[in-house]
Amino acid sequence: MQDVYTKESDFSKTMDQGEEKLKHAACDVQKKLKQGQEQVQQFISQADKQLHENPWPIVAGVAVGCLFLGFFAGNVRSNKN
Repeated sequence: MQDVYTKESDFSKTMDQGEEKLKHAACDVQKKLKQGQEQVQQFISQADKQLHENPWPIVAGVAVGCLFLGFFAGNVRSNKN
């Protein structure tokens, strides 16, 4: 009977340790998530600032992308006929 009580207390200790580790892991995840959100906000604000200062590279990139998209769509259509 003593073994049952010993195993129960060992199980309780193990559960408590597991719960502590889980709490620490959840806290670490929250910290990393907050850091990631801050980094994303900094990146977005920096990109917005650069876009407002000089929008022409973005305009040119979109134009080139649309040109390629039109080229590929035109080739697909002409290959079907």
